[in-house]
Amino acid sequence: MKHILIAGGGIGGLSAAISLRKAGFSVTLCEAAAENRKTGAGILQPQNALAVLKELGVFEECCEHGFQTAWFKTFDKQGNLLFKVSESFLDDKLPGRNNILRKTLNDILIKHAEASGARILWGKKIVAYEETPEAVTAVCDDGEKMQADILAGFDGIHSIVRDAMLQKEIEKEFLGMGAWRFYIELPDYTFEDATLMYRSGETQIGVVPLAEHAGYVFVLQPCTSDYWDEEETRFDRVKEILSGFPGLDFVTKHMSKEHPVIFNKLEQVAVQEPWYKGRVVIGGDAAHAGAPTLAQGAAMAIEDAIVLSEELKKHDDLETAFQAYDERRAPRALKVQDLSSEIVRRGLKGEPGAEELIGECYAVLREGY
Repeated sequence: MKHILIAGGGIGGLSAAISLRKAGFSVTLCEAAAENRKTGAGILQPQNALAVLKELGVFEECCEHGFQTAWFKTFDKQGNLLFKVSESFLDDKLPGRNNILRKTLNDILIKHAEASGARILWGKKIVAYEETPEAVTAVCDDGEKMQADILAGFDGIHSIVRDAMLQKEIEKEFLGMGAWRFYIELPDYTFEDATLMYRSGETQIGVVPLAEHAGYVFVLQPCTSDYWDEEETRFDRVKEILSGFPGLDFVTKHMSKEHPVIFNKLEQVAVQEPWYKGRVVIGGDAAHAGAPTLAQGAAMAIEDAIVLSEELKKHDDLETAFQAYDERRAPRALKVQDLSSEIVRRGLKGEPGAEELIGECYAVLREGY
């Protein structure tokens, strides 16, 4: 039985642990954080993600703890509907999307990974590796060395495994936008069947339902590459941005400092080289981190996990398995990533075309992977 060591305990890494165990491999997952995250915003799970969640055996549980929508609606700042797009682009029998808290999704995946027999080590960061023809040995930040047949790097946009594999530091491309996210409760507003987006000039504000009276909000607005949003004044700054959107009064009046505002700059990584070398392979944000505008980041990572396990089960030869994985995943994931970034680019220029790009993404996702 091949032993596979996974770096990174996010959505991609946990999905890989579950799918690799289902395929019959021995799995150890190393996560740098001391414990599962306690905070965060939400995850939008589009139909292609729901299909692979079924394969992982977590679909029903995710829907039970999430909120399903059928439409993506875009408004101007006054709240006038500009256009709407159906989220049911693959299967009318599935929900259009399932929206779920990131922590809740992680909890579900951790439970299923542990139940499958995967070993999860918290507070264990892989910082380097050594390779021989027979094995790969990961070196952890505490000095411990762990040997395996395969090292899978699902360790995010700042992936150490990726940079070590490629023997260079991959530069992150700044996309010109800052992103603010926060959870909100709306006692006098009831979400129906849609994710909401409001646009005015270069500013985009999304309202994503997580329950009938709760959701999370994200704000996308241009910023410079060296900008940092100070935490002490962040809440008031975001509230001021929302106040410029009369159609969002139902959100603005319920903003609360009880729920912190998270900030990050939008960056992307698109690895054009093969996603493998020797006994090492990468997936998820380590290979293709991009803008959140098409809600496909987590979905692509889960697809990576499923395909990697399928190809490793199908082929005894690692080179053959990794090459098949790369050929199936890289064109699809990088195309979706490019479309996500193009929405950001057009938003910065104040250009229309989001509806067209969403349609182009759906056309890509209708193809098998």
